[in-house]
Amino acid sequence: MTRRWSMRTRFVAAASACLLPLLAVVLFVLDQSLNNSRDQLLDNEIAISNVVAQTLSQTLEDSQMLVTDLAQEPAVTSANAANADSIKGAQSVFINAMKYRSSLKGLFLLGSDGRPVTSYSIDPAPLLDNITLKTVTDNALTAGVTGVSNTMNVPNSDNVRVVALVAAVLPNADDTSAAQPVEGKPIGAVGAFLDVERLRRAFSPASELGSETTITIVSDDGTIIVDQSGTEPQSTNLSDKLAGPIAEAIAGKRSRHAYRDANGDERLAVVAPVAFEGARWAVLVTSPSPTAYLPNRNLLQRGLIALAAAVTLTLALAVLFGEMTARPLRQLTRQAKEVAGGHLDEPLQPVGRGEVASLSAAIRDMAYRLTRQVSDTETAREEVARQAELLRDLLRRTVRLQEDERRRIAGDIHDAVSPLITGALYQARAVTLSNGTADAEMNGHGDGNGARDEGLATVGDLLERAMAELHGVIFALRPPDLDDLGVVAAIDRYVQQINRTGLPCRLEVIGEPERLSPEARLGVYRIVQEALHNALRHAHADEALVKMEWLGDRLRVTIRDNGSGFDPEQAPSPTSLGLLSMRERAAAIGATLEIASRPGAGTAIILERPTGDDLVTEPHPDEAPAEAEPGSTEESLVVSR
Repeated sequence: MTRRWSMRTRFVAAASACLLPLLAVVLFVLDQSLNNSRDQLLDNEIAISNVVAQTLSQTLEDSQMLVTDLAQEPAVTSANAANADSIKGAQSVFINAMKYRSSLKGLFLLGSDGRPVTSYSIDPAPLLDNITLKTVTDNALTAGVTGVSNTMNVPNSDNVRVVALVAAVLPNADDTSAAQPVEGKPIGAVGAFLDVERLRRAFSPASELGSETTITIVSDDGTIIVDQSGTEPQSTNLSDKLAGPIAEAIAGKRSRHAYRDANGDERLAVVAPVAFEGARWAVLVTSPSPTAYLPNRNLLQRGLIALAAAVTLTLALAVLFGEMTARPLRQLTRQAKEVAGGHLDEPLQPVGRGEVASLSAAIRDMAYRLTRQVSDTETAREEVARQAELLRDLLRRTVRLQEDERRRIAGDIHDAVSPLITGALYQARAVTLSNGTADAEMNGHGDGNGARDEGLATVGDLLERAMAELHGVIFALRPPDLDDLGVVAAIDRYVQQINRTGLPCRLEVIGEPERLSPEARLGVYRIVQEALHNALRHAHADEALVKMEWLGDRLRVTIRDNGSGFDPEQAPSPTSLGLLSMRERAAAIGATLEIASRPGAGTAIILERPTGDDLVTEPHPDEAPAEAEPGSTEESLVVSR
C-alpha cells in the first residue's frame, strides 16, 4: 500500500529541497574561502620564510666578513700562547671589533691544536666540548672551512644562548718566523659568539605578520636554534614530525606541509633553506590552518550555528505553514467523508481562506446538489421498487392464474374427456367380446365377422393411445406429484419421462431436501421442465443432467446437456422465448438464473434461490404421500392412473 505524505511532510520536503541547493552553495563558498585562506596563509608563510632566511643569511655573512677580517689581522695571526704581548695585541683587536658590532657576544682565538689562545667577554674553554662547536673548529683548523655551530648556553650567565661562527686563521706571507707552519695550512681559528636573542630580533618584524605564526630555525640534527620568542616552541617533537621536510630544506629545497600539533589542531608549515654555506640550518614557519585559527574557528562555529538555526527555523516555519494549510483541508476531508457516507442532513461550514475557501464553497455546492440528486434518486428508487414489486406481484398473479387455468383445464379434461374415452374403450371391448361369443353360438364360427372384429380392435388401440396421451397432457399441465411428494419427486418423474423419449437423463440430489413454498417449487419445476424440453427439442443432446444442491442457505439447481449449444445473446426465437419464460419464473420466485453456453459446447442453466422461512422438511420419495382432499383434481388423476 502506497503511503501518502501529509501536507506538513510535503512542506518540509519542499523546504528541504529549497534549502539543499542553498546549503550546497554556502558549503561550496565556505570550502573555497577556506582553500583561499589556506593558500594565502601558505603564501604569507613563504614570504616570511624568505625574509627570515635572507635576514639570517645576511647577518651570518656580515659576521663571517668580520671574523674573516679579524683572522687576517697581523695581531691575530701572530698571537700565540707563549707571547703575552701578542696576546694583548689580539685582545685589543677583539675589543675594537666588539665596539662596532653589538650582535657579537664574544670573540676567541684558538691555536693550531684547538686550544684557546685568547678570548674576550666569553671564555670558550667550557664550550669546546660541545659536539657541534668541536666539529666546526675541527673543520676550520683542518680544512679552513667557515662554519656555524648550534646553540649553546653560556656557563655562569643568565640564560644567555649563543652560536659560534668560526673561521680559519691562515699564516701571514710576510711573517718569516721559524715557528711559521707550512704555507696554506691554518695556524689557528677565530670564533665569534653571536647572541641568539639578537638573531631573533633580526627577524622579529616578520614574525609580527601573524599573531599565531611561529618562526623557528632548526639545524640538520633537529636542534632548535631559535624561534621568534627566543625559546623552544611548544611542540618539542616538531623536528621529529617535520624531519623529512627539514632535511630537504637543508639540501636547498623549499616545501610546504601540514601536521597536527600536541593539541591535535592542524598547522601549516613552510620549510625554507638558509642560504649560508657554513650553516646547515632551515627556516621553519608554521601557522594554524584557517579552521584551527582561533578567530576563524570561532567565526566558523558561529556561522555554522547561525546556518543550523536558519535551517531549523525554516523547517519549523514549513511545519507551521503546512499545519495551517492542512488544518482546513482536513476539515474539508472530514466533511467530504461525511458526504460520501450519506450524512447529507447537516450543512457544510465554510473553512479556510483563499483557494481553500473556494474549494470549501465548491464542495458545499456539490454537497447541496448531491443532496438534491440523492433525494430525487431515492424517490425514483422507491418508485422503481414499488413498480418492480407491482410487476412481481403481477407476474405471480399471472403465473398463478396460468397454473389455475392449467389445473382447471387438466381437471376438465380428466373429468369430462377422460371418462368419455374410457367409456368408449370399454364399450368397444364389450362389443368385441359380445359379438365374438354370439357368432360362435349361432354359426359355430366367426369367419364372416372377422373384419368387424379387427376394426373394433383397432378402435380399442387408438382409444388406449388417446388415453395415454391424455394422461401425459394432464401431467404436463399440472403434475400431481409436485404438491403431494414435493419438487424432487416431481422432477424425478419428469426425468424418467424424458428418458422414455430417448434422451438419457439423470437426477442428482446433494444435501437434505427441504419442502419449498408452492410458488417456489412450481417455479423450479417449470424451469427444469423448460430446460429439458429445450435440450430434447432444440439442442439435439445425447445426455442431460439435473443436479439439485441443498446448500443450507440456498438451493442451487443445475441443468446441463452436451448438445449443440447456442449464443445466449443471439438465440433462435423458440429457445429465446423459453429462456425468457425461465427468467420470468426465476424472478417471480426471487431466484437468479445464469445461462452458460456457446455453440458446440453444450448448455448449462444454473438456478439459485436463497432459502427462507417458507422452507419445511421435504419428505423422502419412498414415504407415503399426504392424503389429498376428497374430490380434488390431483387425487382423481392419481386414481385414474
